[in-house]
Amino acid sequence: MIISYRQFLQLCIVVLTVFLAGPGQAVIIDFTGGTITRWDTSTAVTDGTFNSQSVDYYVENGFKLDFIGAQTDPFESIVGNYYGGTNDVIHGHWATGAFGGLVQIIVTKTDNTAFDLNYFILTSDTDSGGAAASGNERTFIHASTDGTTSSYSLLLPPDDWGFAGSNPQIFLDSNFDAIKAFWFTAENTVDCFGMDNFYIDEPAPPPVPEPSTLVLLGCGLVGLATLIRRRRQRA
Repeated sequence: MIISYRQFLQLCIVVLTVFLAGPGQAVIIDFTGGTITRWDTSTAVTDGTFNSQSVDYYVENGFKLDFIGAQTDPFESIVGNYYGGTNDVIHGHWATGAFGGLVQIIVTKTDNTAFDLNYFILTSDTDSGGAAASGNERTFIHASTDGTTSSYSLLLPPDDWGFAGSNPQIFLDSNFDAIKAFWFTAENTVDCFGMDNFYIDEPAPPPVPEPSTLVLLGCGLVGLATLIRRRRQRA
């Protein structure tokens, strides 16, 4: 099939676009726009305007976050704008502390397929309720390739309560690729724990082309276009 010069130029544009394209959008769980199900089975959709306690589980963008605990203290599991403002987060109070009976927070995909967890934001990890961390906190994130048993665990850094802390981004390695679940647990007297913005299935950044590579690619396409045009003129 013979294509026109104009069609060839359009094809060149497509090639350059694909060559320079960045990664696709990650799945981001930001705890806004998802559905809360409470212990009493009532539901609500988070929108940045309220805070809900006694949360059984939360579903957003095809992922389910489940609070596992005693379900006796409403302060145990929280989703919403707990720290004020309009930024929704999750927050829990561990059974090792003084305010709740939480023993695990587990995240799975609702269709039970595998996914990559790339990073998330830690908003609280302190053994002092509503206050600064002591540095002695031992809270872990676990990866699970089968959705049941822990295949890898990582100790998380302490963080002061709420937005008063540094709220570090926790970047994760390949141990959190192709997993069926991940979950959080606490040891010793850890009390408050909160998180925001899970980034899931985010591709690695593409290699940045060297300037010389771009020049060669551009020159090659332009040269080929010129050759086609001259042949058409001679025909």
